[in-house]
Amino acid sequence: MKSKSARLVRRNHARYHQGRDDLNIVPMIDMMVILVFFLIFTAVFSKTNILQLNLPASSNAAPLDLPKGLKLEVIIRPDDLVINDRNSGPLKTLANTAAGYDYDALSEFMRRIKSQFPQMTDATILPGPAVAYDTLVQVMDAVRVYQLPVAPFSKAELFPDIAIADAPI
Repeated sequence: MKSKSARLVRRNHARYHQGRDDLNIVPMIDMMVILVFFLIFTAVFSKTNILQLNLPASSNAAPLDLPKGLKLEVIIRPDDLVINDRNSGPLKTLANTAAGYDYDALSEFMRRIKSQFPQMTDATILPGPAVAYDTLVQVMDAVRVYQLPVAPFSKAELFPDIAIADAPI
């Protein structure tokens, strides 16, 4: 025999849970819709400009069989920029101006080199130990492309395959 209070509890429990045997997935669907919208919205605005860099091979690796010719390097020092041939030595030294590094002269000299070596696409940038990141990016831009005088936003390719290493001391 069951007590009267047990029967009341069982009856109230049955009345309360009547029709609630299914799982309510509406809140989960709402959260998924919000999450998908958030991911799509942030993915559109989080695009960054990525530049492919080729790091030079380690000194322990076997040397590559490269054709003889110009091995272009740009050494960033605190007082100047040195355009260098790895095989023969410095080609030109660009002293700093009052405003800092002379990126325009670097770009112009790179154009002259490109006119003599049109098939060449690689260059190595060698920053010193205390070179600012902004300086490195501006030197990379001056070596990779130059501004065409015809249109304000058109650029031409110089040496797009850039490698980065430490500058010699």
